[in-house]
Amino acid sequence: MTENGFYKIKPEFVDLINRIGGKYLDKKSRPVFCCIKDKDIESLYWAIPTSDYSHRSPKQIDKIKRWCTEKSIRSAYYHIGFTNRPAIYKISNCFPITDKYIEATYISQGRPLILKNKREIKIIRSKLHRILFDESIHPNKYEQHITDIKNFLIEEIKQNQSIKIDTKNVQSEHTPFNDLLIRTVKDKMDIDKLNEQDIER
Repeated sequence: MTENGFYKIKPEFVDLINRIGGKYLDKKSRPVFCCIKDKDIESLYWAIPTSDYSHRSPKQIDKIKRWCTEKSIRSAYYHIGFTNRPAIYKISNCFPITDKYIEATYISQGRPLILKNKREIKIIRSKLHRILFDESIHPNKYEQHITDIKNFLIEEIKQNQSIKIDTKNVQSEHTPFNDLLIRTVKDKMDIDKLNEQDIER
């Protein structure tokens, strides 16, 4: 995945959300916005579902616009912007995701769809951070159960790491997580070496 790109998610990811206790009913192949890479977990990205603006009634649009101007957390629930057309970014429906659950890059007019407007990106990311902060205080507040999804994916990542570490050809697998693991082990060895030198002094 690439930050600011749009993707289609696999139906099995929707099934996963519902299976672990969350709620995600939309199985249509809508573009999902890959907003940002997680700053702590190498393989994790944060995605935001989008919805076609034209499919909403005037009453629904008025409600969303009203929420966007509020001073409460609801102002971060949505953003009205653009994909390849006017669209609604359903920020409060965000979720963490890994490459495993991406079905395909979303193509528009023969090219991968990527958001390039820096102002739009800044607004969307700011709202996403507000939602995630709210979620950190109130785990699983939102219907998709963001915290449960994240915990499940972290365990899945750890399990994949263990499998790769146990293989003999681990050095030949140049994945971001192996690189991270190698760096972490090397850093620890360097720190231990420095500590030994301090003791000798």
